[in-house]
Amino acid sequence: MHGFGYDALHDEIVVTSPLTQAILIFRGAANGEEPPIRVIQGPHTQIQGTAYGGNDRVSVDPANNEIYIPVVPNSILVFDRNANGDVAPKRILTGPDTQIRGMASVAVDPVHNVMVANTNNSLLIFDRTASGNTKPKAVIQGPKTGLANISSFQVYAPKGWIIAGGQGGFIGAWSVEDTGDVAPRWKIPVQQLTGYVASGIALDAAHREMILSAAGQRVRPTTGIMNTVITFAWAEIF
Repeated sequence: MHGFGYDALHDEIVVTSPLTQAILIFRGAANGEEPPIRVIQGPHTQIQGTAYGGNDRVSVDPANNEIYIPVVPNSILVFDRNANGDVAPKRILTGPDTQIRGMASVAVDPVHNVMVANTNNSLLIFDRTASGNTKPKAVIQGPKTGLANISSFQVYAPKGWIIAGGQGGFIGAWSVEDTGDVAPRWKIPVQQLTGYVASGIALDAAHREMILSAAGQRVRPTTGIMNTVITFAWAEIF
């Protein structure tokens, strides 16, 4: 998996199991070989995945009790948070008008009532309850944005900031009110500063910090790829 969700309101960990085409929900205090408390799996779920991609990331909207999972080739499935077993999605966002191209990453802003998808070097902003072949209400895309795709990004709902990845390895902040070819309000050149490329983003509002999972080239003691966690102070977005 390349992204999982934590539901702080209900203290639950939500992960995907790509090769079994399932969503697994665990207690927040789960430890060791502990079974999930709920499993969403079966043909009615329409969850699809392969060894090379698909359903490898998931997002949670605790405020509205929903779980979002992007699936190949270009759909976003929405399940009730309490769903269990072989259950159908409550909504499916898919079709050419959505502009979703390939696997997306998803984040929800329950304050501004929008869902954001990061796909094809763009940010697509939808009404939170959008379904079917629905056009986004706004699209952030173009050379000024510098946007790239990242396995997991974040929306800081209290202020409506979208924190996502950019080309050349930067992390930038856009607004849920932005549209078109707009530069980020702020950006941190993570790869330039550290030599690492971020693949996942978490926000710690209590300490006004951004936490990144990242990978980079290791030169000592042996060469190869090294995974790491990097923390930046970023008071402007909180």
